[in-house]
Amino acid sequence: MKREIRNLLAAAAVAVVTVTGAVVTVAQAGDDGTRKITGTNDAAPGLGWSVDAAAMYGQAFAEFRDPRTGSEFDWGSSGFIAEDDVVVSIVGVSHGGMTLTDPQMFGIDAGNGAVRWQSAADDLGGCAEAPVDGRLVCFTAPLAEDPALVGFDLRTGEVTRTPTDWMVFAIAAHDDRLYVAEGNIEDDDVRLHAGTLADPDAQWSQPFAMGSIWEDDLTQALDVAHGQGLLTLGADVAGFDLDSGRPTWTTRLEGCSRAVPGDGGVVVRFRTECDGYRITGSDAIDSDGRTIVSTEGAGAQNLSFDHPADESLPLVVGDGAYDRRTGERVWTSPDLVAAREPDEYNSDTVRGTAVAVAGDVAILRPGAQTMSGLDLRTGERLWTHDDKRFGTVAALDGPSLLTIDGDGIRAVDTGTGESLWDTPFRKIDDDPDALASDGMLAAPHPGHYVYASSRTMIGLRPLPR
Repeated sequence: MKREIRNLLAAAAVAVVTVTGAVVTVAQAGDDGTRKITGTNDAAPGLGWSVDAAAMYGQAFAEFRDPRTGSEFDWGSSGFIAEDDVVVSIVGVSHGGMTLTDPQMFGIDAGNGAVRWQSAADDLGGCAEAPVDGRLVCFTAPLAEDPALVGFDLRTGEVTRTPTDWMVFAIAAHDDRLYVAEGNIEDDDVRLHAGTLADPDAQWSQPFAMGSIWEDDLTQALDVAHGQGLLTLGADVAGFDLDSGRPTWTTRLEGCSRAVPGDGGVVVRFRTECDGYRITGSDAIDSDGRTIVSTEGAGAQNLSFDHPADESLPLVVGDGAYDRRTGERVWTSPDLVAAREPDEYNSDTVRGTAVAVAGDVAILRPGAQTMSGLDLRTGERLWTHDDKRFGTVAALDGPSLLTIDGDGIRAVDTGTGESLWDTPFRKIDDDPDALASDGMLAAPHPGHYVYASSRTMIGLRPLPR
């Protein structure tokens, strides 16, 4: 397998860099090879490196894929896992959005874009988002010929396989502990285990009488990152203690309802009818299974990004904010709900306006061309701006909220709503499709960003001052 890599660092001293048809115009170059992107302001990061999936893989039409969704099927999700100084992504050639040809796991140096390692990644059902003992841990597809838990050493790419007779369907990791969900979900015969890659049930094992169908999306079945364990299968939801595996509570999702975990071990259940997809209310359930908040009517807050500064900040539900421990209402705001026109897919006439919680600010989208910020502690509106280009909230870097859209990456000050900087994709690569498709952005370190579309991955970092 060829390991060609498009690495722009080699051309730091030139003013115009051309790689596979892409043109990057450089206004100045930093001493460390970071290039200022033409047309950006002084606050904007420079381009540290850029790599092309097809060049890395050695075959045209190869694309980056998120390791969390595995390689058994092609979910079409561009992405990566960034950990310390390495970025890990699966690369393969998609066959009609169904499968990937000869998928490979790549470890890419977050500092310079160089390929550190490459390992075969066939038939993976999924991978945990956090590492365990320095390894990215994945599981083979439930019906794999040689089922195993598979670890990729983040430094070297060395593969460690732990054979198992389990039918694993979900995996997660937290605080260097591995959590594995396995069993026949169609017979309500499920078990959870906690341990290590070498001994995955070393700490505990616990049965759960709950299930679903294999056709369901199981990529979100297991969550351990919000202060308690949460297992969701079909209409069944169960909380569990992370240290012992002890089940702490259960609930049902009626109709088309869904449950979303949040900080402080609070789960928000959106009560939704399948007919017209009408939301009838929202509930907040604490780690003991108590419903501490219950609201009626539409106006559910569907956050695409939920990262409060700490657990003392209230939970936004409906038109108000509530204490995460007691459920006491802290404040209400009419800004949290807005009228909407019902359509064939959604009969609600009211919608929630919050799209993100970033630090101590709730980011609202009250209108198609308006963005606002509310102080989470008081409910006071901090700012409102006309904004025709909002994009998807992707990351938080201190007070900077980063959004992405088809045009580029933008940073907004959460305290004022002012735009801090804007990096257009076409100033990095003049191919309109190189960076604009279904991208993922992460901020692994302050001022340092990694972005990947299906075709291209880039590293942005501060310019030397």
